[in-house]
Amino acid sequence: MIGGLPTVDVNLLVYNSADTIAAAIESVLAQTWAARTLTVIDNGSTDGTVEVVRHYQEHEPSLRLHRARINGGGVVNLQRAFMLGDADFVMPKTADDLIAPDFIEKAMEVLDRHPDCAMCHAGGLVFVGDGAVRQVYPEVHRLHAVGPDPSDRARHVMARYTSAPSFWGVFRRSAVDRLSHFRYRAGWDHAVLAELALYGEIRHVPETLYFRRDGGKPVDRIAQASTEAAQRGHDFREDATDLCWMTPLMTTAFTHVETFAVARLPLADRLALMEDAARIFRARWLPLMRREADFYHAARPGLVAEAETAEGLRQVWLSRRIAEVDAVVAAILPDAAIRPRVTSGVVAA
Repeated sequence: MIGGLPTVDVNLLVYNSADTIAAAIESVLAQTWAARTLTVIDNGSTDGTVEVVRHYQEHEPSLRLHRARINGGGVVNLQRAFMLGDADFVMPKTADDLIAPDFIEKAMEVLDRHPDCAMCHAGGLVFVGDGAVRQVYPEVHRLHAVGPDPSDRARHVMARYTSAPSFWGVFRRSAVDRLSHFRYRAGWDHAVLAELALYGEIRHVPETLYFRRDGGKPVDRIAQASTEAAQRGHDFREDATDLCWMTPLMTTAFTHVETFAVARLPLADRLALMEDAARIFRARWLPLMRREADFYHAARPGLVAEAETAEGLRQVWLSRRIAEVDAVVAAILPDAAIRPRVTSGVVAA
């Protein structure tokens, strides 16, 4: 508590954003919610980002800087944002985007009125470098996962979540502490919110208070960047890496299946949500999923041939990676599944 108000710890995630971090810091320091702390979580920046932060520390002693010695990738940096600090509420935020001065105050009004609310976000827009508004996200993108049934709330998120402003809200730490680890998979952010909805409501304020710089990236690029290899600076196409980037939408659905398998619910509810994930995402993206299946089916013979000519552990590893994508397709799009045979430890067509 600060001045009798619950503390909100804004965790600013940054990597090589020297050109934008000052504006991001200013937008946090301008918040009308007095019980606010700011922690910059630097992911091993190599440009002038840290120098900008230290300049602000000279005038804002409460600003904290947490530096990673190496770039661990965006997924692990967000996990750090939820783990660091001891405030009752946490707001992860990127160093590219901005928030209106009353963002936290209005989110906290909702969270105070609804003690069962796990997160509150706001409407968003996309602006370009010169400040011009390029797009206002439609109201349908905002989440309203409410009610007493945790599974219903999770289904709402799966059916509705589309754009990043619905992720970057104020989170109640008691709900965040119940989350499982974040997965190096396409759709990890979808799955985080769907699991969060099991532990509390997700609400929004109607105003447009989140300002996203330049918008998002194509789903295939996000999927490639989400692999653990890419997060660690390796080529996502390397032999040893995850192949699920080839099927990003089906993998998004499967990431939910993986998440619900270990959610803090009775077994029957977990199994039902695993089935729901496949059903809901097929309803949303079936034509695109079929295109992914065609792409993977065309690439698979070459992958299998490569595994067959490999030796030792490399052969085992390549076969395992192929089997993982086979499992994704079989779980999410059963009519496109491949029923592989195993020959000398190699997954074959």
